[in-house]
Amino acid sequence: MPLFETIKHTYKHLWSDASTASFRKYPSPERPDILSIDILSKEIDPTTGVLKCTKLIICKGNTPSWLKSILGSGECLFYEETTVDPKNKIMTLKTKNLNFTNILGVDEVCTYEQHPDNEEWTLFTQEATVTSSIFGVARKMEAFCLDRFVANAGKGRKIMEDTIIKVQKEAEESLASFDKTFTSIKHEAEQSFEKAFSTAEDILPIIKLDDKQSQTTQNTQSNNNKKK
Repeated sequence: MPLFETIKHTYKHLWSDASTASFRKYPSPERPDILSIDILSKEIDPTTGVLKCTKLIICKGNTPSWLKSILGSGECLFYEETTVDPKNKIMTLKTKNLNFTNILGVDEVCTYEQHPDNEEWTLFTQEATVTSSIFGVARKMEAFCLDRFVANAGKGRKIMEDTIIKVQKEAEESLASFDKTFTSIKHEAEQSFEKAFSTAEDILPIIKLDDKQSQTTQNTQSNNNKKK
């Protein structure tokens, strides 16, 4: 009989920040067991704006000798399917193991959604199902994997918090850089305008003088013609 575990956690951050951080939280020194994460596919529905992404995750942890003797290897492959719905503010990640499936099945579903009580917070739900059919050690294997799941979930929350702060800091720095650039361009434009206006003021008396001299010349020529 499979074992289940459900964990709920509230991130006191916007859903947009949490969902962005979820894509960027690995690699992390807090989880050296996660060796690599490769994106297999990525597509956006032009009508709904929903993003779908699939990944291959390779992990290698400290597997106890009794479990390694059954599995034959401590390296696990996982397939993850991520769906991000920005309109409804919900992100869903479904993960399952690709190897050892005849011995052990691990399924995990994570969701990030806007908190129902506070739109500036994010409600995170993490569910795991572990199933083994190996006679005699099935329950032991399931219990071990579930304990490992709970321990890694705690590390994952810390990684998420750190990554969210990093995402927010980068956004603030980008905004500050934009403001600085905009202010600089505005200042240069004002200086150029002032310079152009000053140049126009300098030229204007000369133009007026040229017009006056031209008029005087025309009057003189007119008088001379009359005398003739």
